[in-house]
Amino acid sequence: MKPAQVRKKGVTEQHHSDVGARLRALRIEQGLSVNELAMRAGVSSGTVSQVERNKANPSVRILERLRQALSVPLTALLEEDDAISDPVVGDFVRKAAERPVFDVGNHGMQKELLSPHGEHDLKMMIIMLPAGAGSDEVLVGVGEKAGLVLEGAVVLNVGDRRAVLRAGDSFQFKSTVPHSVRNESGETARLLWVMNTQPPVVHL
Repeated sequence: MKPAQVRKKGVTEQHHSDVGARLRALRIEQGLSVNELAMRAGVSSGTVSQVERNKANPSVRILERLRQALSVPLTALLEEDDAISDPVVGDFVRKAAERPVFDVGNHGMQKELLSPHGEHDLKMMIIMLPAGAGSDEVLVGVGEKAGLVLEGAVVLNVGDRRAVLRAGDSFQFKSTVPHSVRNESGETARLLWVMNTQPPVVHL
């Protein structure tokens, strides 16, 4: 994983999550071998091994499979259990300086978790898409997804429809419909991504 970075605008300090170390710790805590976790999650043992050794940047699809196999919330893979720094508001507020950041895929895409620590039906994140990057694997299931383009421009495909969205444009659609998002411009794009996808989840 990449070291911590500071966003160019100087708004918040970004702390990259050590997903691999947390996945390994959770697996060992539950007494599972790499092969057993892989079978539960429906992924290859090589995928689990690469994620644990931080040799691969898992997609949200893979993270969702792993966290379901371990029966833990997504935040358990992105931050320590004691990550809540404020006992008064920690269960429903995410302070800007405490956002976990994780890399996705091999094209420089990053996702910054906005949802508070713990289990939540609604998940919010900021997605940073470098020029040419896009979502290769997405979660499809009962629920909805929505978002807002914060910077740059992206192409959103929902079913057989295609929309070019620029800063300020927003969207919302049923997450049972196959979809993808890609930055086809020459500049970095950032968008707010909100999803409420309930099990059972169909993995593409």
